[in-house]
Amino acid sequence: MQKLFCLGAFLLLTNLSMAQDFLSVPSANPSLFKTEAKLSLAKSVNIQDSLVYQFDTLQLPFVDDFTKDNFPTLVTDPLTDPRVQDTLFYAIRELNSDVYRGIGFLSDTTYTYTIDTASLSGDTVGQTLNTPTTILFYLIDDFPVQFALTTVFPPYTIFDTISGGQDTLELTPDVIQDSIRYYVVDRDTSAFYADRFVHLNNTLGFYPPTIGVVSFDGLDERGVPYNFNDITSSGRADFLTSNPIDLQNTSDSTYFSFFYQAKGFALDGPDQEDSLTLEFFNDSTKKWGLIWQTQGTSSSAAPDSFKQVIIRVEPRFRRSAFQFRFRSRANLTGAFDHWHLDYLYLDDNRSVNDTAQKDLAFVYPANSFLKDYTAMPVWHFNTDPNNYIADSVELLVRNNFDDPLNVFNKIIVDDPNTGNALFTFPGLNSFLGISAFDALDLPYPLNFTYPTLNEDSFRVISEPCDVDFRPSQFEEKDFIPANDTTYTEAILNNFYAYDDGSAEAAYGINAGSQGATKSYLAVRYDMPFEDTLGGVKIYFLPQENDVRTQNFKLTVWSSLSPPEIVFQKEINDRVFYGPRDGFVTYWFDSLVIAGPTFYVGYEKVGPLSMNVGYDFNRNHRDKISWSLNGVNWFFPSNSIFDGSVMIRPILRKKGFGVGVSEFKAKKESAKLKVYPNPAQNEFFLKEIPEGVDRLQLFSMDGRLLEEYRLDRSRYSLDRLPEGIYLLKGQNAQGRVFTAKIIRRN
Repeated sequence: MQKLFCLGAFLLLTNLSMAQDFLSVPSANPSLFKTEAKLSLAKSVNIQDSLVYQFDTLQLPFVDDFTKDNFPTLVTDPLTDPRVQDTLFYAIRELNSDVYRGIGFLSDTTYTYTIDTASLSGDTVGQTLNTPTTILFYLIDDFPVQFALTTVFPPYTIFDTISGGQDTLELTPDVIQDSIRYYVVDRDTSAFYADRFVHLNNTLGFYPPTIGVVSFDGLDERGVPYNFNDITSSGRADFLTSNPIDLQNTSDSTYFSFFYQAKGFALDGPDQEDSLTLEFFNDSTKKWGLIWQTQGTSSSAAPDSFKQVIIRVEPRFRRSAFQFRFRSRANLTGAFDHWHLDYLYLDDNRSVNDTAQKDLAFVYPANSFLKDYTAMPVWHFNTDPNNYIADSVELLVRNNFDDPLNVFNKIIVDDPNTGNALFTFPGLNSFLGISAFDALDLPYPLNFTYPTLNEDSFRVISEPCDVDFRPSQFEEKDFIPANDTTYTEAILNNFYAYDDGSAEAAYGINAGSQGATKSYLAVRYDMPFEDTLGGVKIYFLPQENDVRTQNFKLTVWSSLSPPEIVFQKEINDRVFYGPRDGFVTYWFDSLVIAGPTFYVGYEKVGPLSMNVGYDFNRNHRDKISWSLNGVNWFFPSNSIFDGSVMIRPILRKKGFGVGVSEFKAKKESAKLKVYPNPAQNEFFLKEIPEGVDRLQLFSMDGRLLEEYRLDRSRYSLDRLPEGIYLLKGQNAQGRVFTAKIIRRN
């Protein structure tokens, strides 16, 4: 089972400060950057500035195993979203509903005083109440907006003299005009929750009760830290709040249960100062009450198993607008201190022993329909579909019941051209038995001939895998049918990918620890034939030290040993972070011939690592290489968990249906070769590619040592010590050629 990799890996003691390549906790989640800005919480509505979400009261039973997205759909543009209606509210209106245009009023009385200026003491001889005004005063800071008839007074005091003079003393009004425009979002009848600060996913939980969990960490719902600047910051982080639930007619047998886990497959788990808390809302007192809490142990510990908690709902909470809320305390600077939550269940007529449900559930997503990739170009797939389709789909199914269940299972592969079933396994109804609270590996062998596809459009192959226990008509049905189906998928597009789109960690190269400023990262890809590259998608992860001022060069190699660079491009806008799926696309200036085997990545100049997304759920460590000098390359260190770097090459920048020959330029067959090698005081050129007019000699840490013009027959090394050097040349088309030189005395 690809997800159940060795737990011993979590127990490795990794000193990141000494490693040259490393994994780090993501300091952001770019795939969530598109989400609307953070909401603040109010009772049954959410308000951010003037954006208001309304929700329906839910009825029992409340069941959510996070197989589906039951969170509210947030508004990204209130001016164009058809669900939004806007209303402008003013704090002060006159009784005839006209908007008040003055500066405001006082809530306390004001007067006109009569002063006797003829007397030596200037006594006050009269006091008259200033004329009060009745207004409509709206409480615009709360929604729904309430108003009341309010008596107010002019904001001034008048001093009137008997001799006829008059002075006015202005006073500061405390009832002032104000306004706010509320954008009210229609009720989302499918939403279970009033917020979405937690991260819904199916990759971070370790052996959950069902496929899908929600994760609590130090990132908000936009994928950015709650506090990016203070690395010691720890405090209230994610929370999950239900919509109001009607419990007013329930009994003392109303129970709420859930499963929780610390760390899981995340890189960082909760420490002792971190916690996960459950609160219930008392609709009578309008206050939250602490119900349950757990604390972390060690962020470096192995993933805990999921634990179940079941709690009786006390009478004081069983009202018409009951709510529950989970809150976490975590380091607020990134994806730290993970807690995972699954299988929430609230209902009447339960007991403290009601901890098992008659439910079969998939535990993890299916592996890719493709053998080596999660995505590949459709015209490459068409060369031999059966060669690229996985040998089998393996799935883990779990029995969440306290008795054995018979599992009926099947996979159906449709013919993409006709829509009819192309392959079904098992062919006849068959079943396997699963013991109580046990799990079973279900292999679905894929043994059929898959047809070629139309190259004129992109396609996602998505084939369903199903399980159920087929109870008789007198038995209970499957408790949560949604977790009985998952899909094996393959993206047939114009790019290659090893990863599944989720970044559980960040992969980086700590070049600065060795006193170097350069580092290189490359990912190997294999194609069925030579083709053209048009660009690359990279999932860069934000980090504490801002790397957006560092230079880097997109690079394509035909070989790493010896290094053969076929393309480089300086990125002027440098590193930035994807606002959509987390990937940023960098286009090449022209198409680049590559393959059948090539490497794509970057050369970085600067002391800071450029961290790239690292997917724990697809293992392609053997395709990753890193270097500090571009010559000596290494696979990931032993301390690096199995996974895939999230760098995706894009093929054929132009549209489908265009042959390679149209793009293919003349390919240089010459190489850069020198002799003698090893050399002593000088070397000679044995072979030089056409168009190269200048050579550069680099040390192995990337320092430029010498530049040579091609107007001589011999090239001196006499000022250099013994060692290994890299000779580099580049032609007018930008293709780079290299040769390694060894100097010995």
